[in-house]
Amino acid sequence: MNRKIMAAAFISFALLMTSCSANKTSTPELVSGGQTKVAATQGSPDAKQAGNADAGSFHITYNGVDVFLDTETGPVVKALGGNPVYTEKPSCAYVGIDYTYDYGAFVLYAQSKDGKEVINTIEVRSDAVDVGGAKVGQKLDDVRKIYGTPSEDDETVITYIKNGIELQFITDDSGKIALILYTHVTAD
Repeated sequence: MNRKIMAAAFISFALLMTSCSANKTSTPELVSGGQTKVAATQGSPDAKQAGNADAGSFHITYNGVDVFLDTETGPVVKALGGNPVYTEKPSCAYVGIDYTYDYGAFVLYAQSKDGKEVINTIEVRSDAVDVGGAKVGQKLDDVRKIYGTPSEDDETVITYIKNGIELQFITDDSGKIALILYTHVTAD
């Protein structure tokens, strides 16, 4: 499936998730899938990658805080500070709760796993967020210089895949990066 179509589908999915009923439920249960907990810290190199064997993992940095997928949201939200727009809704995609923390410049999407709330997707919307040296507003060639040869490449979207994690750079009509998606690889 074309990555641009997949990106559009993801954005539509994200909008669908936020349009589900606002009823809260208790103790959600995942039907399938799963994630492992990874520590997220502010400025602590030894804990930055705790639980993750690959020290070169994709992550975002915002105000000095490194954020990784599969990280428990509590410590990340506390380290980031501020007042994100928080929503909690029953998931339209699985049995459980979808949690959203919208910081404006980026959005953290989380799910409940083993009784803990963990980040499963990050959507970057602003150049205030650093993604390993790449930022919204740059050209895809700038990203290629930073990350090298992409796993998948077309004229409007490039994708890097590492250890089951997908980092996708999506351009607007001007050819500049408009959105960066950071999520788990999904089956086509």
